[in-house]
Amino acid sequence: MIVMKQKILLLLIVTGILGAVSCTKDWEELNTDPNNPISVPPTNILAQAIRYSGDRLYNAWFSMNNTGSYAGHVSKIQYMDEARYFEREGVINNNWYHIYTTLQDLKNAKKLALEEDNQYLYAACLTFESFLFQIATDTWRDIPFTQACRAADADQILNPAYDTQEMIYPALIDSLKKANEIFNLNRIDVLGDGDLLFGGDVSKWQKFANSLRLRMAVRASGVSNTGTIAAEIIADPATYPIMASNEDNAFLIWPGAAPYKEPWFEDSETRDDHAVCKTLVDHMLTKADPRLPIYAHPAQSDGQYRGVVAGESDANLGDIKQYSRIGARFRDNAAGFTPFMRYAEVLFLVAEVDPSAATYEAGIRASMEENGIEAADIDAYIAANAFSDVDDIYYEKWVALFKQSHEAWAETRRTGVPALGAPPPEDCRFPNHNVPPFRHSYPTNELKLNSENVAPYNEKLVDKFWGQQMWWDTRTNVY
Repeated sequence: MIVMKQKILLLLIVTGILGAVSCTKDWEELNTDPNNPISVPPTNILAQAIRYSGDRLYNAWFSMNNTGSYAGHVSKIQYMDEARYFEREGVINNNWYHIYTTLQDLKNAKKLALEEDNQYLYAACLTFESFLFQIATDTWRDIPFTQACRAADADQILNPAYDTQEMIYPALIDSLKKANEIFNLNRIDVLGDGDLLFGGDVSKWQKFANSLRLRMAVRASGVSNTGTIAAEIIADPATYPIMASNEDNAFLIWPGAAPYKEPWFEDSETRDDHAVCKTLVDHMLTKADPRLPIYAHPAQSDGQYRGVVAGESDANLGDIKQYSRIGARFRDNAAGFTPFMRYAEVLFLVAEVDPSAATYEAGIRASMEENGIEAADIDAYIAANAFSDVDDIYYEKWVALFKQSHEAWAETRRTGVPALGAPPPEDCRFPNHNVPPFRHSYPTNELKLNSENVAPYNEKLVDKFWGQQMWWDTRTNVY
């Protein structure tokens, strides 16, 4: 592990130097053809895409302040703007920018990988590209997809058209099938040192690709025929291998040295703005969940576990020392982890396709083992919380997704489990809604610079974050 972190740190430093060199104009402009910039190895571009995504999409601004709050996992106890729906427009602009600039980088990496005839590296970039597009469409619904990242192409599309989510999901599922087919080829390609997720293990990338495909197929299964795709993946592990243990988790492990510190830890170095949500703490207390001391610290005031209501009013907030801060495993380690996808999630996807006590219990065991829970405590928890119906699977999956805030938010929108309400109305920007946001608003930059294409989709929003639900969100009586 130490050697791996040292390699990651060295690679990130080298990648940063390459980026700096390409942007140093005082002397470089004099010696470089602007139409033929210095080429960066595609493996380095993949490293930057993984690192940048782990930082920008799993930091306080994206995964704690808003999506974590919307999911009922974590919420702010100070400066509570986002939990009360006073989203900063600049943050939404930045989130969009971070995703699309990384998608452009991955497009370039795919091109370079093909020029090198490195099919496995191409497939890894395609997999991560699909992962990012899924986050984008699950955040904004209808987005530029087919025409995205084509400003530098021959057709020079500066104002890309929008595609609907119902078109994007099948396309991503097809892309991941293509990635799997490439991974199934008998080749000797190497991914290089840029593989910060799996250290060059192609088999784990293949499992990641198929697990992502399973995720998307299950998510869309309530509104399309993708349930058959999910069943096919599960039934044929030889062709479609998926994550098979916690060793397959798609976790970015941070080196821990500045500037490559785990984002939740980095936020906590200078701030004390977040606590675990009351919804999560109360459920875990009721079920005597042994993961609670891992997910949360006892309150400073009295040593009890106590969550905060997301968006709590100033009048009712009280002393913030009474609320449980985020647990050590998830926030107190500079060399901690960012979870892109985990084995427990995959088992709960399998359980949803094949609901049974056995599949439900397998998902719980994977999550508990990931969090270091002893076997006897796992057995006791399962005995006390026996499988009843698919809602039990939804609930346990939601718990297991802690720190995957965006994915947890997507699942609560799709399943309605657990039931999440709106913040208290006193200090809430939009008090006339009964559930957390359906989506993010479109960035102001997009409304200004691509107004003609975004306008028809922007008209479907109500109060910026509601209105048209996600294609796969079939809940009723929510607003």
